[in-house]
Amino acid sequence: MRGRRESSARLFVLPSFLMAEPRPQLTLLPTIALRQVLEAVFAALRLYAALFLVGCVLLWHGWYASHPFALLIAALAVAWSLTFALVALRRGIGRALSAGNVAAALALASGARLWLPPESVGESASFVLLAATHATAVAAWAFPTGPFLAVTVLTAGAFAAGASADGPPSPAPLIIIVCVGLLVRYVMPQVRALAGGAEAQLAAVAKRRVGEDDVLILLRAQRERELSIHNAVLNTLTGIAWGGGADGHLTRRRCAEGAMALTGLLGERDPPRWVGPVRRPADAEILVSARGPRADEGADGELVIGPGPAGHLPGGPGGPDSWAPVAPAAGSLRALYTMRLRRATSRFAALWLILLVLPAGRALPQVRSVPLALAMLLAPFAAVAVARRRFRTGPLSQPEAAAVVLLCLGITLGGGWNAADADGARMMAWPMLSLPPLLMLVTVSRPMWRWVLASVAVAAAMIAVSLLFNPWDPLSLSALLLWLYYLWIMQICLVMVGPLLWSTADVRAWAGHCERELGQRAENRDQLRERRRGLLRAVERDVAPLLAAVAAGRLDPRAEVVRSECARRAVAVRRLLFDDDAVHSAIGEAIDAAERHGTVVSSQISGGLDQLPTSVRGEFVEQLHHALRVMPSRRVLLTITAQSRTASLFLSCSWPAGQVPPAPSGRAIDMIVDVDDGQLCMELRWPPAGTPPRLGGPPGLGVLTGGPPAERT
Repeated sequence: MRGRRESSARLFVLPSFLMAEPRPQLTLLPTIALRQVLEAVFAALRLYAALFLVGCVLLWHGWYASHPFALLIAALAVAWSLTFALVALRRGIGRALSAGNVAAALALASGARLWLPPESVGESASFVLLAATHATAVAAWAFPTGPFLAVTVLTAGAFAAGASADGPPSPAPLIIIVCVGLLVRYVMPQVRALAGGAEAQLAAVAKRRVGEDDVLILLRAQRERELSIHNAVLNTLTGIAWGGGADGHLTRRRCAEGAMALTGLLGERDPPRWVGPVRRPADAEILVSARGPRADEGADGELVIGPGPAGHLPGGPGGPDSWAPVAPAAGSLRALYTMRLRRATSRFAALWLILLVLPAGRALPQVRSVPLALAMLLAPFAAVAVARRRFRTGPLSQPEAAAVVLLCLGITLGGGWNAADADGARMMAWPMLSLPPLLMLVTVSRPMWRWVLASVAVAAAMIAVSLLFNPWDPLSLSALLLWLYYLWIMQICLVMVGPLLWSTADVRAWAGHCERELGQRAENRDQLRERRRGLLRAVERDVAPLLAAVAAGRLDPRAEVVRSECARRAVAVRRLLFDDDAVHSAIGEAIDAAERHGTVVSSQISGGLDQLPTSVRGEFVEQLHHALRVMPSRRVLLTITAQSRTASLFLSCSWPAGQVPPAPSGRAIDMIVDVDDGQLCMELRWPPAGTPPRLGGPPGLGVLTGGPPAERT
């Protein structure tokens, strides 16, 4: 899973985050999709940090021109950002890449005063802080708790040490480093649990599917044994009914063999309702690693799902018809997950605003208007509280979203005016940093073009206010770049999470649909078992004593009453043989209908038509029913041979000279009719001539590949 991945394996590429809700697709296991989305997010953060670094170098070009070593370090930092993003997108984020990211952050933080302008050392608006926060965030995802905490302490300590040459550093950057790491660490288990829960449900369906395959194998084996009683029982009864009991010794021997076969059949126990997987996957199946980066990197969770590249679900629902039963449940789950995402967004916004209370309190003595500062501090809390209440029933309405945008514009203008002196960048920091989480309330509620328009409007206001109150001050413009970074990266991360939740909802809905389908099949099998038990009891009560009586010589097989009784009991045996599936019942009904009109059918069956596509099975039954109605002979030989990829039905009877035989009328199957020496032979064959045999995978693979339910075994 750490090797090179094909471009199609990427669930989301960076430009696709602006797309609307994706069409229903089951392309990746949820945990694999989660990992790829987070890798794309961390890569995007690194790329935007590189852009921020380039912007800072341009703003401080005079200082960097006289400090070539600092410029070299900045260039190396950009190179590392590009390398990290490339490796993360191509090969994923492993512990080696995470450790390298931490090492780069520690190096940059510990020597910050050597490659940062003096005014930027220890400030939030520096590429060193972005590198430190990115390192702790990635470590929160990739490392266990112990190493993550160690990384957080080391990174914060390195930043403090690198900024402490001219006195104690500002606490704000240290708080940001620690809080970002802890926040990611808090969120990761929740999203992993969401994706893992959907995948566990899918794995349970796959395991149950394999178990059902084993049950079906046992049932088919049992059916083959039942079909073996044709020669020993059904044909013996039919032969006596046709008057073939003249050879008394042979008839009694065959009746004894038939009675013995019935005794063995009746003594068999039914297969269990469900058994666990007891076989290795077929060659067409694969084992997929279903894990993200964890402490136990060597322990892979294996999940049998079917053919496809590693990590991929084998296709989505095959078409509109196969997805139609799942769509309502998927829509409900999408709505539920979207509602949870809105609530999580409101909680994140509240937590972010709480973290801004400390810098706001430190800035209060230096602002122009304390009441205005308090209003800008409390108004976002009020907006978040209203949004949280609104999110219980739905998204923000258009007027409510517009009110939030107006609040953001007011905070932008008020924050710029309230900055009292040349240190306006610091005074404006906490009002400007309250805007990104407020805009997230709009992003999670409104369509794409509206939240983009709102973000553009707020970003333009931030740029205008910053240039108005702190014109061409490198430190203020660096702070502006940082505010814009947070503004856009929060919205981008949010909209990248949305499609992941929708995909997870689709997977869970599909797994639930498969569970219900498997439950219905098990219930249908139980019903068929009950019917089979009843038929077996009827055979035990009626047929076995009849055969035993003929075998013992107590009944004369040539007597008309015995012949009639054998013909009647043959119907009961045939019903047993044909009762395991609806199509077998249909064949049995066609034969019974023919026998009610005086036609005696002698049948030989190998395999079952239950493995064929629905349309093919239906045509076999239809053509058989029609042929038995038009055949004038009172004695018909029926032979059925069926496998998973081929099937044939053969009818033979005497045919009067000069009578026109039935015309071939097959649709999905070939129908061959031939009359020779007064004998009619009609064969139904599938697949038709010139059509390659159907390629089938392991039984029941359609449960996870989305094949039409009616055509699954």
